[in-house]
Amino acid sequence: MQIPEIDKLIKSVVENLPGKVGPFNDELQEYLRQALASSLKKMDIVTRHEFDVQTAVLQRTRSKVDELETIIKKLEEKITLKQ
Repeated sequence: MQIPEIDKLIKSVVENLPGKVGPFNDELQEYLRQALASSLKKMDIVTRHEFDVQTAVLQRTRSKVDELETIIKKLEEKITLKQ
């Protein structure tokens, strides 16, 4: 998974290293990308898309719970009136 912000950060780090890394530039960038991806994975971070999907699921679930609570309340009121 490529994340533009991470790629910009890695490029900036490599460009600001003292001296020229020359032919190792691509290898160094790939190593840094893998190291950063591994670190982020260990931190259990999700992408914005995954977060948005889960937020939408949660909103639909909350809406359904609210709807079911209303139905239960009406049924309880009917039972109370019949007794």
